[in-house]
Amino acid sequence: MAGCVSDRASADVLGEGVVSPLPEVMSLLEELRYVTKRMRSDEEKEDEINEWKFAAMVIDRLCFYLFSVYLALLTLVFFGFAFLRPIDVDYSDENL
Repeated sequence: MAGCVSDRASADVLGEGVVSPLPEVMSLLEELRYVTKRMRSDEEKEDEINEWKFAAMVIDRLCFYLFSVYLALLTLVFFGFAFLRPIDVDYSDENL
């Protein structure tokens, strides 16, 4: 008898002879929740990956600048000592 009451209530809401789409709607709702949860998870992972890429880019640029300054200073020191030091080369035939 309880089954008849629930059938009668759904028939009153949906009209006579119409089957309730509630299970299908609930199934779609669960799938929608899963998809949105998955999309949020993917977005969070993508954000974290982008943050690490940015940090790597900053460290890479810092190392590039430090190496460039080191190389420039080393070049200046190398050529500076070369120009300050007199060249003592004797091209006479006596040393041969």
